[in-house]
Parts: sequence; C-alpha cells; structure tokens
Amino acid sequence: MPLFKSITKLSVKSYARALGPALAVILALVCCIAGAGAGVQRRSLNESVPAPPPRTPFSDVRRDSLLNGLQVVTLETSEERVRIDLAVKAGAMFDLTGKFGLAALAQETLLAVNPRLKEEIESLQGRIDWGLDWDLTWYRIEVPAANFETSIEILGRLLVVESIRADAFESAQQAHLSQLKERNPEPAERAEAAFFAALFGPHPYGHEVAGTEGSIASIIQGDISEFTRRFYIANDAVAVIAGPIAHERVMRAFRFVFGGWVKGALVPATFRQPPRVTELKLVKVDAADAERVELRGGVIGLKVTDRDYTVVEVLARVLDSRLKREAERHGAEHVAALAPPRLLPGPFYFRASVGVDRAEAFSRAATDAFASLAAAPVSAEELAAARASLKSERQARSTAEQVREVEFFNLPRNHPLQAASRIDAVTASDAHRVARQLFAANALTVVVLGPVGDRFKPQM
Repeated sequence: MPLFKSITKLSVKSYARALGPALAVILALVCCIAGAGAGVQRRSLNESVPAPPPRTPFSDVRRDSLLNGLQVVTLETSEERVRIDLAVKAGAMFDLTGKFGLAALAQETLLAVNPRLKEEIESLQGRIDWGLDWDLTWYRIEVPAANFETSIEILGRLLVVESIRADAFESAQQAHLSQLKERNPEPAERAEAAFFAALFGPHPYGHEVAGTEGSIASIIQGDISEFTRRFYIANDAVAVIAGPIAHERVMRAFRFVFGGWVKGALVPATFRQPPRVTELKLVKVDAADAERVELRGGVIGLKVTDRDYTVVEVLARVLDSRLKREAERHGAEHVAALAPPRLLPGPFYFRASVGVDRAEAFSRAATDAFASLAAAPVSAEELAAARASLKSERQARSTAEQVREVEFFNLPRNHPLQAASRIDAVTASDAHRVARQLFAANALTVVVLGPVGDRFKPQM
C-alpha cells in the first residue's frame, strides 16, 4: 500500500474519532435552534395581528403647522365648496382699559386696506365673512376648490402686513364711529350688555366688543399697530379647512402665502377676577320706549376647558326646561338658559321677555328656579331629559364644526369622541355639587330693563 494512502486512511479515521463528539454537539445545537425558530414561527402565525383602530368621523382630520407656528387643520370631504376658517386667538378681552373696541377697530383697519374685498371673493364664486368676540377674531371664506389658492392670497394680503396704513386706520375709525352714532339697539341687546356689565364689572367680559363713541375716538394709529404686533402672530392662529381639497394642496398654498407671517411671544390671558357678589344684585334699567320687560339673571360659570363644564351645560338644560314651564304660566317669550363656551369663566344665565304686568312675578319665579339648582338635587327625569337634549345637540353638529370647536377653544383632540360618555357620566350629585359651587362663589345678578318704574324690589 502506498504511504500516502495509509496516511489518508489513518487521518480520516483519526479526525472522525476526534470530531465525533463535537459534531454531535453541533448537530444538537442546530436542531435546537431550528426547533426554536419553528416554534417562534408557529407562535407568530397563531398570534393575531393588532387590528387598526376603528374609523371615526375624525379619522380623515390632518393636522400640520408651518415653521412660524401657524396651525393648519384639514378635513377632506365630499362637500361642493371649500370652507376656510382662520382664527386669531385674541379678541376683545385684550382691549386696553378706556379703549374698548380696540380689537374690533384693529380688524376693521386691516380690512379697510381692500375696500373691494367682498367683490373680489364674490368674483371667485365665493363669499367672505369676519367678526370677533371676547375670545377670538375670525375670518371665513367659502369658495369652489378651483379658486382656493386665489382666495388664500387675498386673505394673506390682509393679515400678513408689516405696518398699519394711516389712510386705512382713519377710514376704519370714521366708519366705526358712524355706526355707533347711528346704532339703535333693541331692548334685548341693551339688556344683554347691561347684564354682562353688571355681572363682570371691570373684567374684560364686562365691556361691549364694539366699544363706545368715546373709547373708539380715543384710539390712535399706534394703538392699532401695537395690538396687531402683539396679537396678530402666526403661532397664535389656527386655520381649519374643510371641503373637497387634499391636505398637501392646502399646505402648499399656506406655506407660500403665510410662510412669512411673523411669530411672537404669546400674551397670557391673566386678568383680575370679577368682584364677588355676596347677595342678590338687582340692576334696574328704565326704558320707557320698551313695550316689554327684558330680564337677565345668572352667575359666573366655568370656562369651556374646565372638567365640570359639561355639568354646567346639563344644568343649563334643566333650568331651561323649568323656565319654559313658568313661561307658559306668565306669557314670557324668548326664554332660554345659556352657558356659552368661553376661554375664561363665562356667564351661566337666563334671558326672557315678559309683559310689564307679569314681569315681576316671572322674575321671582325665574330666580327661584335658578336658586333651586343649588338647594336640592335635580330629579332623575329632569337629568335624563337634559342629558338627552345635550347629546342630541352634539350629534347634530357636523364633523367640521366639532373640529373648529376643538381648535378654537384648545380642547383635547378626542373631545368630540368622548362627548356622549361625558354627558352620560353626569349624575344628580354632580349637578348639585357644581350648582352649589357656583352659588357659593357668587349670588345671582339680575338685570331688569323696560318700563319698570317702581316695580321690582331689591329683596326680590
């Protein structure tokens, strides 16, 4: 036998003997790994993949922002037209003391730069509106989707400005003064203003948004410049766009038009609380020209972001039902109990218009009905009816309307989805607790406007 063959045979046998235990270990490890892998595969196949969250009316809402902080929220729908709502989160609450109407005049000054604004939007088969209250200043445009970009450019030219034009300010101020001089408010409007003034006193919610002739005349161009510099800033504004238009197209237009809008430091809404009312406060406003008596009465309620605001909404419906039963007995009209949403604690009150001969009796019945909310828990029937009424009203709102509410009032994004459960969770003890809390803070304030004469006594 040749030498190399013998060596080969010996080597193979020797290696086999030497590697035998090692090969066995390796094979065992391979089998374990393969078995484990198969087990993992079997488990992964058996485990259910998490299902995507169920779709809701808000699943198509998309939120974005520009680099300057402007918030842009879109909702693509099958509507025929696009609706653009842009809100600056500052209103008449930031009017300077003694210069009430400043926020309103600031808006009108910006609009006065383009006297043909409405005509331009109408030429795009659209319409534009604007306004403000104590909390917000807003602009609204509705146009066909084909004219979206052009309408945004028109709006941008109004808001993204570096300075206030003197001619625009003078024109707006004169027009505003003329409107105030020619204004002849109805008794109901006068009663509302008198009630807010009596309820809130020097607090910003106590003055009229439009101001007075004296306050508007005292405003100078520099006041408008300073107001727009502090409050017309991109990072304190939000736009909600709903209609047949894609989110990407909206963002392209907003980046182009509003990308240069400056950002600034946010001004907090820090104001002194209204003076506390410790006993029933009756304010009589004699209006001999009024045919009926306008009644307003209530207390300071809660801000819309308060955890108990839903309870106040339920209480308002309980009171509304009680007052309407009294209205049938006394011939009262336009009866309602209200708790409008406000960024700061707002009014919780009733309104009514009553014949002169029945006004005092209805006023006494109304104030008793209001006070009874804190005196005893509401009945199960009243609570169920109030909750059902509130849920029905919520359900009737469009998705876009609810999105606007969330964005404008800084509410949680899941606020609309949880509305029904929040309402159902309100108990009689919750209603009693919150009513007592409100009455412990303030007694009722009542305003009576009309040919009252010697009627109505403070002890009412």
